[in-house]
Amino acid sequence: MHDGSFTSASVTDRLAALFDAGSENMLSADSGLRLTAAKIGSRQVLAAATDPALDKGVLGTAECTDLRRIVRLALETKRPLVLLIDSAGARLDEGLAIQGALRGLMTELLDASLAGLPMIALLGRNVFGGASMLAFAASKRCYAPGTLLAMSGPRVLESAGGGSLTTVRTSIGGLSRCRHGDAECLLDDTLPAYAAALHQWVKRLPTRPLPDTLDHERHLLGMRLGKTNPPATAYIVSSPETGSLSVSGRASIGAADALKFATMVDATQAPMDLYIDCVGHSLHMADETLILSQYLVHLARTLRRHAHRGQQLRLRIAGEISGGIYIATAGAASSVDIAPGGSVRTLPQASLNSILTRPDAAISNASADFAHYVELGVADTVSALS
Repeated sequence: MHDGSFTSASVTDRLAALFDAGSENMLSADSGLRLTAAKIGSRQVLAAATDPALDKGVLGTAECTDLRRIVRLALETKRPLVLLIDSAGARLDEGLAIQGALRGLMTELLDASLAGLPMIALLGRNVFGGASMLAFAASKRCYAPGTLLAMSGPRVLESAGGGSLTTVRTSIGGLSRCRHGDAECLLDDTLPAYAAALHQWVKRLPTRPLPDTLDHERHLLGMRLGKTNPPATAYIVSSPETGSLSVSGRASIGAADALKFATMVDATQAPMDLYIDCVGHSLHMADETLILSQYLVHLARTLRRHAHRGQQLRLRIAGEISGGIYIATAGAASSVDIAPGGSVRTLPQASLNSILTRPDAAISNASADFAHYVELGVADTVSALS
């Protein structure tokens, strides 16, 4: 094995460096992902890798389908799952189809996580959007100092008032991320360092499913919030007598909102209707510094744990919703309904405005015809046409 940079290496070299020599068995894929079965010592593992050389490793509907397939295979065969993620996020030119695909993928990942499937995310140079949520669905993350990990990309955050591009990159880089939580691991940017970290992780894995660490994570996320005390921006109201929880104000959902939402859901064991009317996830630098993706996935895991325990959680989209908060809530809910006046969009409009300044951007943020929501997997039912 040579000592080259992991984040600069090709996906082929990354895979070759990680597993026992000659043990790789490439699996069929219908997307740009590399899927493989391999060995680390005496342990059989499965791996899925994005290829940053193919359109920045973006996740389209085909990639989501392949990822869902390998997650299921890992559960069925009780093999740990290794995720090599180097991705600009969702394939936005697929419109709302990618939102439906990411919803289905999030459901699969949440179910696997709650079932105790060991998953490790080895991160390359860039991990944004839906790819960042994929990383935080794993039980451990490893990355290099130069890795950029955030719900929104650096230029979007810069345009939203996050400071200079250099400041933004510093705030969302590996040196900043590794300070948060015991599931984070900063590595030297070399192929041997990533291989050693993976081998050590596999060696320490128990033979039984991983325990539920959601409550411990809640404690850590609350402590992190307490150090900066960012204000909640959404209006979240619980009505136990009607069994509903509403998120309104057409605000963006930040870290404080996501944690408050999760805490309020945990406070009731009755069936709930979740009414959401907000523009999407936050673009504020303060939320990204806290690692917004982790708070959104924590909210999703909280919701899905209630669904696993038999509590019906019906998501009713009563206004506009987009981006990470849609993926988190729709992926976790028992069912999703588009209520009168509701619509799903690809991204928060402010985020899209920044992306559209790129000459290669060909993205539509229009909501689909109501008849297509169910077909695309964005919702399960549409309660009324408008």
